[in-house]
Amino acid sequence: MAFGISGLALFIIALLLKQHRGRRWVLALSLFLYARYLIWRLLYTIPTDDSISLTVGIITYLAELYGLVQSCFFTYQAWLPTERKPAPITIYPTVDIMVTVVNEPLPILRQTLIGCLAQDYPKDRFKVYVLDDGHRLESMELATALGCEYLARQDGLQHAKAGNLNHALGHSTGDLVAVFDVDQVPTRTFLKDTVGFFDDPSVALVQTPHHFYNPDIFQRNLRLDDKLHHEQALFFRTLQAGRDSHNSAFFAGSGGLFRRKPLMEIGGFQTQTLTEDLHTSIQLHARGYKSYYLNNVLSAGLMPETFEGYLKQRKRWAMGSIQVMLHDNPLTKRGLTLPQRIDYFGSIYYFFFGLPRVICLIAPLSSLLFGVSPLRTDVWTLTIYLSSFFIASALSIRPVTQGTRNVFWSDVYETAMCFSLSLVALKVIVAPRKERKFEVTPKGEQVSKSTASELSLAWPHLVTFGLLVFGLTLGAYNLWLGNGNSGLLVNLFWGSINLLLLTLAIFVASERSQGRRAFRLKRDYLAKLIVDGQPILAQVTNINEQGAAVELDRPIFTAQKTVALSIMSSTGSILRLTGRIIRQTSLSHGRVEAGLQFADLDDATRRELVEKIFGDRIPWEETYLFKPGLMSSLRSIGLALRAPWRALVRNRRQTIRVPVQIACQLLTAAAPLKGIVRDISFTGLCVEFRDTPKGSLAGSLLELTQVTLKVNPVAIIRRGTATMVQFCVENIERGEEHWREWHHASWQIRLADGESPYIR
Repeated sequence: MAFGISGLALFIIALLLKQHRGRRWVLALSLFLYARYLIWRLLYTIPTDDSISLTVGIITYLAELYGLVQSCFFTYQAWLPTERKPAPITIYPTVDIMVTVVNEPLPILRQTLIGCLAQDYPKDRFKVYVLDDGHRLESMELATALGCEYLARQDGLQHAKAGNLNHALGHSTGDLVAVFDVDQVPTRTFLKDTVGFFDDPSVALVQTPHHFYNPDIFQRNLRLDDKLHHEQALFFRTLQAGRDSHNSAFFAGSGGLFRRKPLMEIGGFQTQTLTEDLHTSIQLHARGYKSYYLNNVLSAGLMPETFEGYLKQRKRWAMGSIQVMLHDNPLTKRGLTLPQRIDYFGSIYYFFFGLPRVICLIAPLSSLLFGVSPLRTDVWTLTIYLSSFFIASALSIRPVTQGTRNVFWSDVYETAMCFSLSLVALKVIVAPRKERKFEVTPKGEQVSKSTASELSLAWPHLVTFGLLVFGLTLGAYNLWLGNGNSGLLVNLFWGSINLLLLTLAIFVASERSQGRRAFRLKRDYLAKLIVDGQPILAQVTNINEQGAAVELDRPIFTAQKTVALSIMSSTGSILRLTGRIIRQTSLSHGRVEAGLQFADLDDATRRELVEKIFGDRIPWEETYLFKPGLMSSLRSIGLALRAPWRALVRNRRQTIRVPVQIACQLLTAAAPLKGIVRDISFTGLCVEFRDTPKGSLAGSLLELTQVTLKVNPVAIIRRGTATMVQFCVENIERGEEHWREWHHASWQIRLADGESPYIR
């Protein structure tokens, strides 16, 4: 009977998904199977042998029950999302664009200010304000140079970000107020696409999604940049749109546009809690005002780059959300509608997941270590009930969330945070009136090298991991001795899944090195590379203010120190970027990728470049076209587990070598060694020496035809009687007449001045 109901429900879900319809039926059936599982758990699996077994069983069941309630909130919010389009503007109200800053890097602030100033909106109808709680002279100079207003309050950091914004409200007069974090760069159509909604006088807030152009800690540390969407995509692309249908989409701290009048009616941004965005939204909705959610990416920013920064951000959100419940409980707040109460309480309820998750992680240990099973059932029956709702959830969540989430990775995210958020929730509940410090989320950090130092933050994961390894080993030994039963099998399986989740969480806490200071943005621009005065067609594949990667039909060898890259600017003019080629790599499809490092760009050119790469919303939206299926999700798990081993393999970029066959000599202290140059580029060469004893390749000067090169050997490989030596060129003494002597096929081989890159 149980198998038949599960099979029928899964068949209906699969049929509806195949026909791309029945979204609400799919959600309802998935929730039904979840509820059915927990009803079965309550009626048939709670152990009643003794008081200890009963206590462990009830605690574990309540932890699982938390997940069902959370799933109910998810289903309600994802039931019928809105699909708003930008509203046309009939009048152009004045707008104050406010950018909050403390001590974040100035280049990040500069990008955001340029994006704010580049709005496709009448220039006399908006002002950009820098709200500096860091009181830095450099911030004031930057704001002044770009033509922005600069505000720095004198009352310290009272009430943190909310206090900073309220201070600015008293020094500005715009009809509307736009708020951006220092790292959130708006596209040029932000105001154009959002201002029109305020033709409705009851609208107090228009919120847009947060998009992140750098990988989050799960994508980066597990090396899954292109296999997963960022962790917040589910909330911003699905849940906020669902809340919008209930008039309960809320301000998310950045990327929001307010009407000044209702904001002033509630006393400005709320300062009683650490989550001024959520609390301010509740107050506006309680007064009967509307909020609209435009599900178009109109700004892009940075995720925390480190595990420590990530936990700091999430702990503040959890602490602030619980504070909101204690100060202005949405279930009892006057003025809210029933759907708004449900949505707001659901948002707060989510941040209590830490303790239930911890309980579920350690629950199998009660059986594996102490012989007290948290549930009593056989493997087959558990498999029918548990797998049916898990498969239903796995099938349904992809179309419901437009491919931004899958069930397994939700478990990974919660496992990574659960211990920290459990402690935060308990602290706030025990001491609700204690003043909590607002900790700014660090942005623009650079992890200079791979390190396990962040594992100190994951010590609870490590302890639990060790206990599970011991418990699973002991349980397997008992099973081998024949001392086990079906309950032991269940807990062995459960413990193995938990071990997998903990493994991934520990990998996330082990930071992966970050090679570049600024993250490269994937783009697809037609361009021309000007080399020795000749244009070469190129395709820009990624770019930032420091450099770009371009695809070419052939490698480039030039005597010039710099080349020029020409692309179309956002205004339709030609943007010329000068730089030098620092690498060239052969691609699998036969083309060549060249790495450019920009140099000598003036301020006007850099500003145009920022407007070009950040101003268009289309590339941001295109990142969501990737919708991983079930098999892709499974592959992502395997790739994540191999992440530490992949980190040990150095992925060095290779400068293109052209094969040649040129006689040469290596001058050593003993005697010259004759060799043959086998390949060469403008950054190095590889030489083969025959019949040479080990240890004799200690020389440092190589004579190649009539040119003397100062080189360092970086690799020595013995193959029989031949020795292959790779050299890194440090500097070159040569005459122009010798360059033509080194060539292969139609390419000239040149050694560039001043190059000292790696030989790969």
